[in-house]
Amino acid sequence: MRIINLFVLLLSFGLLMGSCGPKSRGSSLISVSILPQKYFIDELTGGAVEVNVMLSPGASHATYSPTPLQFQKLSDSKLYISIGHLGYEQAWNNRLKELNPEMDVLVLSDKVDLIHGESFHHGDHAHEGGVDSHFWMSPAVIMDLLPVIKATLIRNFPELSNTIESNYPVLFSRVEALHNRMETMSRTLTNRRFLIFHPALTYLARDYGLEQIPIEQEGKEPSPALLAKTIAFAKEKEIPVIFIQKEYDVRNAKLVSEETQTRLVQIDPMAYNWMESMDQIISNLQENLQ
Repeated sequence: MRIINLFVLLLSFGLLMGSCGPKSRGSSLISVSILPQKYFIDELTGGAVEVNVMLSPGASHATYSPTPLQFQKLSDSKLYISIGHLGYEQAWNNRLKELNPEMDVLVLSDKVDLIHGESFHHGDHAHEGGVDSHFWMSPAVIMDLLPVIKATLIRNFPELSNTIESNYPVLFSRVEALHNRMETMSRTLTNRRFLIFHPALTYLARDYGLEQIPIEQEGKEPSPALLAKTIAFAKEKEIPVIFIQKEYDVRNAKLVSEETQTRLVQIDPMAYNWMESMDQIISNLQENLQ
């Protein structure tokens, strides 16, 4: 059924793109994959452009399908900034230039030192080649991406260049402050391990010397045997905190938390306000890993 739905969406997408023709150059619309990208664009442009987010707020990763209106807005966009390794992107990213040659496309994953693991599929987080797509959850990565995003926005919206140039150092300094805070904190931690249901903090762990231990394996709910193994490991290593994403079923994470006396903390990697979300995650790491 999921394959059929994807086919229908792709067909609709092709018709929409074909019908609109090369008119995106005069558009003031940008499309992005996820809400945190909209946050950075809004901060840089002062909200002067409309941003179409393909993954709807609060949508389930496992059941997500873009709406016809989202595809219509994508076809009308001057610029599309994609993550690059989300499942639905893999299905049609390569066709974007063919279907809408006037639209500029920036694939952020092309600019990142990606983390590869075992190949698995998990709803719209299908990781082909085992690529972990959650690179936006590391301030260090965002510091590398912001200059690229800035240059791309100025190229497409030269009339906003003064606004973007003015807002850029303010935004960059705020991201840099989070980065410096993470680096300072990581040097003083007595415990560097944390549990997480879905491995969304892989890049944060890599860039700041932490160890992320996922409960979910290969995009699947943990088996009773894996849960027992995780509980035993958490007890042995005295892991103090377990993170679970807002959209996931809390039952298994709650079971591990109760069995290990580990604090359960809910996070939202897909929240619009990236700065606030990262600040909360860093605060929880600092509070629980000391």
